[in-house]
Amino acid sequence: MKFFTAATGFAIIILVSHLLGTAGKGQQAVIAFNINIILLFFTLLGNSTLVYLTPRKSFSQMFIPSVLWSVLCAILFTALNKTGLLTIFTGTQETGKYFLQTIGISLLASITEINYYVLMGKQQVIKANNLKLIYPLSNAVVICLLWLTGHFNDIGQYVFSLWIAYILSLIYGVYILKDEYKNLHLPDKDSFLQTTKTLFSLGTVRQLGSIAQTFVYRVSLMFMVYFFGTKGEQYSGIYSNSTSIAEAILLFGTSLALVQYSSLSNTESNTQAKDLTIKMTAVNVAVTAIGLLVICLLPESFWVFLFGNGFEKVGYYIRILALGILLLSSTSNISQYFASRGNFTISAGASFASLGVTLILGYILIPIYNITGAALTAVTAYLTGFLIEFIYFLKWIKRT
Repeated sequence: MKFFTAATGFAIIILVSHLLGTAGKGQQAVIAFNINIILLFFTLLGNSTLVYLTPRKSFSQMFIPSVLWSVLCAILFTALNKTGLLTIFTGTQETGKYFLQTIGISLLASITEINYYVLMGKQQVIKANNLKLIYPLSNAVVICLLWLTGHFNDIGQYVFSLWIAYILSLIYGVYILKDEYKNLHLPDKDSFLQTTKTLFSLGTVRQLGSIAQTFVYRVSLMFMVYFFGTKGEQYSGIYSNSTSIAEAILLFGTSLALVQYSSLSNTESNTQAKDLTIKMTAVNVAVTAIGLLVICLLPESFWVFLFGNGFEKVGYYIRILALGILLLSSTSNISQYFASRGNFTISAGASFASLGVTLILGYILIPIYNITGAALTAVTAYLTGFLIEFIYFLKWIKRT
């Protein structure tokens, strides 16, 4: 299911690239990044912590604090947008006029995330996976329909497709959990405060790490638009496709890491956990290296065929990113080792250190070398995160 969802998302990338070109793809990448990062803030409470709490708390106890937090965040982001403090995120005038809509879309998406994690907590995995699939599938279908009817000609239609996709996801999620929604009620004050405190304490560190890591992946897009304006949108379109291809190779590693996490969480022996992590990392790196080698050998004509004119340099930037992607794949296994030992601080710290490198180098290199500067910044950031987690991993395994 995860691979099918990813494949659907990749089909959207191809469609938008062909239909809107490099600039349009850059605008789409900026809007998608904004929704992604805003959603991470909105779900500071309503995240994977709900999987743990669902068997222990009522739906109302979890849903009300999570949704209230999302609404408060939506109000805060709207207010910050009016002050002009979010200029680097709003991008050019073309993408900026959709920023308020991205806040609304993110609010819908946050409720879908709550529904998803509640279903996972109820061990209704198939229904949860189907819910996750609704958004990319609906998005792709709407884009295709708009294209076939001759109405997909600017980024506004892409934003419209997002509204439809997330509304359908929300409706489906509410339908699946209709019994819980029928009994939804305001919890008493003590229960509300206790659950809110628990949601914060369990989910904040991990979610903040995810926010930092997402910035590492995508903040270079914002820098390119900030420094180069509409030309930067073209750069962002090319670079976002390069990173999407490179990161798609990580799908095997992330899936393997989830299996690893499940096994490690049920292993008390530190020696067994260490050995399994080393073996999983070796397999992950080997498979990722083979995938990167194949991708790096593809000619420019392939990328023009896949994405359209203007994207011929995608392969060149993937070759620059290759080492960073290889390091990132191994880092995912080490992160799961720490998570299984109940330590989220090391991985979060590594993400924030990588973000610091991204902000500093991105500000220096991107104005000079544009896309190449963004790729070099990413590689250095991934190297930083890897070194921090690897050094701590060596210290941990010496204890066994």
